[in-house]
Amino acid sequence: MSVSHEPWRNRRFPHIHDHKQRLLSESYQHGCPDHSNFRSISRNARKNCTIASSSSSSCPDKVMDIEGKCALVVDGTSGVGFAFADELLKMKASKVVITGLDAYKGTETASKLNKRYGPARVDFYQADISNPLEFENMFKYIKNNFEALDIFFNNAEIHKGKDVITTNFVSNIQGITLACKNMKGGSVIVNHTSALGLDPDSDMVAQSAASAGFMVTSTAFGKNKYFEKTQIRMMTLCSELQIPSMCFEGMRPYKRYELEEYKNIQILIAKSASYLVKYGPKNTLWLCQRSGVLSMVELQTLNQFIEKYEPSIAVEKS
Repeated sequence: MSVSHEPWRNRRFPHIHDHKQRLLSESYQHGCPDHSNFRSISRNARKNCTIASSSSSSCPDKVMDIEGKCALVVDGTSGVGFAFADELLKMKASKVVITGLDAYKGTETASKLNKRYGPARVDFYQADISNPLEFENMFKYIKNNFEALDIFFNNAEIHKGKDVITTNFVSNIQGITLACKNMKGGSVIVNHTSALGLDPDSDMVAQSAASAGFMVTSTAFGKNKYFEKTQIRMMTLCSELQIPSMCFEGMRPYKRYELEEYKNIQILIAKSASYLVKYGPKNTLWLCQRSGVLSMVELQTLNQFIEKYEPSIAVEKS
């Protein structure tokens, strides 16, 4: 028997794109005090994926101009979804449809954005995307009321009544399939999930499992085999969006600098998503870090066995 051992944690993989984009560096709260409970997801991400090392600020050719486009943003009434909807409107998107569970909050958010950017720019559609029928009806509504859907932000919907696997994985996969059926060639899907899927040491097992599963599935959907059929450019964006008090210390009151950092990270993710809409190559995976850097990454592939064992079969003599 011969045994060969190669530690997978020490292996590196070739860069797929030598590019790093710094976003919102002037607004990021670099002066926040060091907090012992912050766990750096990027430390674990670097073990499991390759991050481009170049700091070149040159941008690739623009693939889509956001001005005049129609977008659908899942869970756009708060958090990352709201920040992305706001970013699209700044870039002169003609129509943004935001979804959410709370009808009052959704109507109020749409009214707020319409006052800021002009009348009839934002519509609210109340839907529970964990309900397959409601998710499907949402796409029918958009198809019946607008000429075309150009941008789909496939974001996890915060739902206290559902388990994480349903909201952060199953529903998002359904979002991909519905979008591919209802969007035309040349449109864009940005799948957003947590960077916990890159962290094998995470204590948040369900969230990590949902995130990792969604990353793998969305990159599979983005491959040439599916792209040739749909001509829809699809990218996956994972982000370091966590509040330590929420994740590790229960529900103690948030400190002011934590909330400021949380808001800044939401804006970073929104800017990352808009960057991908404009410039992102199809079937790529990106990491938005707390430092304000957006990097293309490559998931590790176990193309060699860690241990090799060749059993010998004894043949009994008759």
